[in-house]
Amino acid sequence: MSYDDVARRLADPNAIGLTEELARKLKVRDADVTRAQLLAEAEDHGHVGVYLLAAYVEDDTDTFGKGEIYWWSIPVLGNADGSVTWKATVGLPSGAPPVKCDDREWLASLSLDAPPLLALIPPGDDYAACLVKLGVWDDDGAVADLPKAMTAGLAALSELPLDYPLGKAEKIVDPVRAAIYESLRAKQDDVLLEQELRLLRNDVSHYGAGLVHSAVSALVRVYLIAKDELKTHAAPAVTLVKDQSHTFRFATPIEAGGRLAVFARGPVEAGRLGTLSLDLPFLNHIVVDDAASFADGLTVTARGSADVVAFYTAP
Repeated sequence: MSYDDVARRLADPNAIGLTEELARKLKVRDADVTRAQLLAEAEDHGHVGVYLLAAYVEDDTDTFGKGEIYWWSIPVLGNADGSVTWKATVGLPSGAPPVKCDDREWLASLSLDAPPLLALIPPGDDYAACLVKLGVWDDDGAVADLPKAMTAGLAALSELPLDYPLGKAEKIVDPVRAAIYESLRAKQDDVLLEQELRLLRNDVSHYGAGLVHSAVSALVRVYLIAKDELKTHAAPAVTLVKDQSHTFRFATPIEAGGRLAVFARGPVEAGRLGTLSLDLPFLNHIVVDDAASFADGLTVTARGSADVVAFYTAP
């Protein structure tokens, strides 16, 4: 994804729940200004985008019929001293309205080619962590009005003193989450997962860029991809039938020190990387002395119907 695309996402005036007044209060700039801000921050590493890649519902908690699943997220940046920061270029709290999903089904509203952006982490040493509060719920009672709820959450965020670092993440997350919860009247709904996802900065992984990450509860499994916006190349997702093969090729040659990540909704063999299944739908691989084996790309073969996507992050 280019910085043009990232800037458009961050500056989207039609973002769920956003109003013109809230955009002014939260300092959401237009796409051109946002792009200039991001390019000014870019260094050897790009920003790391955290994307909601897929969700698999083990149990929608409904006794009869399909559940109606919605989600919301709240991102903050963690400073080395333990305080937290939020700014518009990190990404707005976001979410999506309920969609029908049965037990043991993938959430169909999430696209492997265009996953929602949950957070954007700037490069450099100013921050030590990215924290994303993620909630996945099954809607009961009245239909959950996510746009209205996200407007309430953004309004709560706009009332916080965001011009300087605050204390723990709860200082930002709790009032935003409470506003979303109250607007949704979520007391009548069933929580499938609510977790704080943590991506940490270090010299080796740089927030786990290039890798698929997961968050799991007894009711739902959620999968994220962390992408270095300068170095991660996504090959277009493909839909395969049983015994069909496909070779993923990337915009840059695979080299030692690079990272490969493959995600599949369905059973897939990924050659020397291994086998993907419902229990293990993703593989992360650090290229060491096997770069030559990927000279022609990464070939996968489906062992049933499968949607597959692959990522390569250059060293």
